[in-house]
Amino acid sequence: METHAYKVQVRALVYKEDGRYFARSLEMDLVGNGASEVEALHQLQSLIENHISFALFKNDESLILFPAEREYFDRWEKAQQAQLRNGLFPDAAVKMHGKAVFIKITKEELDKLRKSHRFDPMTESALA
Repeated sequence: METHAYKVQVRALVYKEDGRYFARSLEMDLVGNGASEVEALHQLQSLIENHISFALFKNDESLILFPAEREYFDRWEKAQQAQLRNGLFPDAAVKMHGKAVFIKITKEELDKLRKSHRFDPMTESALA
């Protein structure tokens, strides 16, 4: 069995509504969307990076975490369980209404965010 240690791991629920894909982070309640799962996840990854970068710029850890509504945590759990059952018993019919994924941000990526200058102090008042 392989294990990985990451500095930050964010759960995301990927689902389709009205012909669009959505990826919602549970710990930060950010939502990416796109024409495909990949597009929605890429947009969510970018939103998470910007969100963390802004919190680091403001030096305010309270800006990072604000959980999604309980409904999305429940949906993520159901999706994760369905994926596990499907992985263990691939011939069993498993109906999924979403996909449970993790977005992983490594220590190196966090270090880059800390060093980046996405938020210019000269425009801080515009962001407050």
